[in-house]
Amino acid sequence: MKILMLGIFLSLGLTVSAFAQSQLDMNDDAIRAYEKVDKELNLVYKQVIGKMSELDKTTLKTAQRKWIKMKESSCTKEAAEYEGGSMYAMIYHDCLATKTKKRLTELKKMLIGR
Repeated sequence: MKILMLGIFLSLGLTVSAFAQSQLDMNDDAIRAYEKVDKELNLVYKQVIGKMSELDKTTLKTAQRKWIKMKESSCTKEAAEYEGGSMYAMIYHDCLATKTKKRLTELKKMLIGR
């Protein structure tokens, strides 16, 4: 029985340690996730712009610039309590990714005309 319990404990310990990440790893993951969704947003944005009249293009470009400033400002505020700490990059980039995913959904709806 002790051998069985030791085996279970060791296998659980190994499983937990296999999923453990350092803060640096989590920061890198958050940055990569944001970069991925931002790249997709830029591709969809170009598709949307390509289907618009000149007046609509100007309007969307202005709105997009304002949205980018708002997104960055909002995420800076959200991550402010972590500034100078090891979690700052993760919190900031998670926020950017979340807001970018939402904007991506909005742009995709524009692309398909909803």
